[in-house]
Amino acid sequence: MSSSSRRTSAVPNEQGDKALYSIITQTPGIPATITETRISNLQTGTSTRFFKGAYYREAIWLGIENLVIWLKDVPLEATEIWIADAVEPQANSYCAGRLAALASHLKVKRLRNEYDDIAIAVAGPATKAGNPYNPEADLTTGADGIHSNAIWYTTLRKKAIDNHSAAMRYLLSPTKWINALRGTGLESPLPALLGPADNFDISSSGIIFIAKDPTGHLGGFSNIESYYIPLKTFTELSSPRPQRIKVKDYNGTSSNPVFSQNGDSVAFLKKKSPTDQNDRNRIIVISRIRDFRAHVSIEDIPTRQSEKEWHLSPFSVAWSDNGKELYVVAIDRGMRKLFKIPAALSSIKKEPQPITSESTMPADVRHLRMVFSAPLESSYS
Repeated sequence: MSSSSRRTSAVPNEQGDKALYSIITQTPGIPATITETRISNLQTGTSTRFFKGAYYREAIWLGIENLVIWLKDVPLEATEIWIADAVEPQANSYCAGRLAALASHLKVKRLRNEYDDIAIAVAGPATKAGNPYNPEADLTTGADGIHSNAIWYTTLRKKAIDNHSAAMRYLLSPTKWINALRGTGLESPLPALLGPADNFDISSSGIIFIAKDPTGHLGGFSNIESYYIPLKTFTELSSPRPQRIKVKDYNGTSSNPVFSQNGDSVAFLKKKSPTDQNDRNRIIVISRIRDFRAHVSIEDIPTRQSEKEWHLSPFSVAWSDNGKELYVVAIDRGMRKLFKIPAALSSIKKEPQPITSESTMPADVRHLRMVFSAPLESSYS
């Protein structure tokens, strides 16, 4: 039986001269998935191998120069955080820390504070007590094995390698990993293989995520809601309680939460009805999220059928770099199209028009600021 491969969208670095993408290969009968991550030189059109193996995953740009950060599976169901320079990965890669659980959905954000810390968050299982869940450890401690998904956060801070060297490395904070959902009764990402990567997002103002409302506030029906956790340092030992984002007259499912680039605003999708399967998504934008107080009224995007409704149902949304526009993917006449709309939804006076005419857009619009198709024919380094 032949192997099947898929290639992720190429994501550029901040300088715009390199892009990072992965080729993920699955062979029938072999449980391990092989990930090959490559660096595309956008000036020359060539690409080189960054790493390849069954234990390396989710390489992304750190946001500092050409540094790349990724997850590495290690024995006993743990995960290490690795960092390397994209130019010379073999010569300078190092382990920045680890989580005693199987982590996924790696996200980072530069905080630009006095230490130039990097906020880091992952999804990973947690025990009922809120600690990292590790099945290997459970076998030795006699734990009951009950666990749920959680969001773990901390920071990376630049430190000297030793007292005799000027070389610096980003290492995990001494506070280690903090469970953002400890004691809340919430679970995120949503169950089923840890859910999609767009279940949560981070920024310099905190964490936004979706989870089932455990209170069953709609007649016992557990709806999927958006929640916001305000954070400043990402080293807060006592994580602030998540605040449910209530939207007047909108009681349906929330999805796709995402921060603007500067962390000042949030966008997500939400339905009006919690039970109508044919209800469509609406775009919700909250400005000044740092001042959020658990209740907000919104105006929906104006559309062709009325000033307040759009005939399409978006399923992915992302911010422009300047925070003034939103990029939205929606199905129009059976074709997946990309739309650009003002983030100030009330300023829209007519139905948005697509900026693509063919179904060439990926389902997740978050990296559509620059999407490249890196060449595969280049020889491996």
